[in-house]
Amino acid sequence: MQILWYLMVLLTPALVLAAETGNVTDRYFLSGDGTVSLTNAKTNSSAQVRYRASDGTYPAEARQQIDRLFGVTADDENHISLRLISALDFIEDRFHLPIVLISGYRSQEYNDNLRAKGGGAAKASLHIEGMAADIKVRKNLAAKIWGIVKDMGCCGIGFYGGDSVHIDTGPARYWTQATSKVRTNISEDNKSIMVRTDQDIYLPGEKVEVKLARITAYPVSVVPTFSVHGNGGAPREFAFAGKNGACVSVRDANERAFVWHVPDDLPPEGRIQLQLRFCDKQFATMPDQIMSNVIEVR
Repeated sequence: MQILWYLMVLLTPALVLAAETGNVTDRYFLSGDGTVSLTNAKTNSSAQVRYRASDGTYPAEARQQIDRLFGVTADDENHISLRLISALDFIEDRFHLPIVLISGYRSQEYNDNLRAKGGGAAKASLHIEGMAADIKVRKNLAAKIWGIVKDMGCCGIGFYGGDSVHIDTGPARYWTQATSKVRTNISEDNKSIMVRTDQDIYLPGEKVEVKLARITAYPVSVVPTFSVHGNGGAPREFAFAGKNGACVSVRDANERAFVWHVPDDLPPEGRIQLQLRFCDKQFATMPDQIMSNVIEVR
């Protein structure tokens, strides 16, 4: 898998993994040139959005434009994940096609209605989190994209036949129409709960936002201390900012985010993961602990 990743870096100029001294120009492992062309097939609205500036920042105006194109309403506090946009930018540049959204953001209510009508929507759909998109591509290209992204082991990728694919920034996994588990109870009782950081690449001292996702039942109780694994050493214990006590209760979607600041003495040029632990579990089938995505400190 690692060999395949380096081949993609060498063979795909659009894949940006650049860092400058004292500044990271791109915050995601999987990315393109920082500009993405988006069209919403339902509303027929479209725009070319420069979501990453040359100094490595992500302008708020661009994010708001992306939110609107994905169908996030003005009164909704959710946002489309920049990691997803970066992955779509990679697909756009790698396959030379604009991104046409068949399904972008879904509110919880909209997703529940889809399920009630028998639609192919998962109970813990990452569309609700702003972390998934169903995109339409050129004829006969969908299966090729599915195969390449599947082999990269970076994302969730689904192919149901025809000219569209599903892509998300959840755990690496893949499925087809025949193997989809969307109508099973795979996510019931928080069995598929996950955690994601807001970026992939950080500098020492920077703030990391850590957010729970795929929660199907509240409350969820989290141990406010966590362990960092990687860099070839023993796990180290840290605590989330402002979180005290033996257990922190996450009572609704507005309380899912935690903050950690990368220590200045954490060895740079290393890839690490955060391990979160749960307490006072209301379901025996819920995991005791979960690992975050891999992040890199430069």
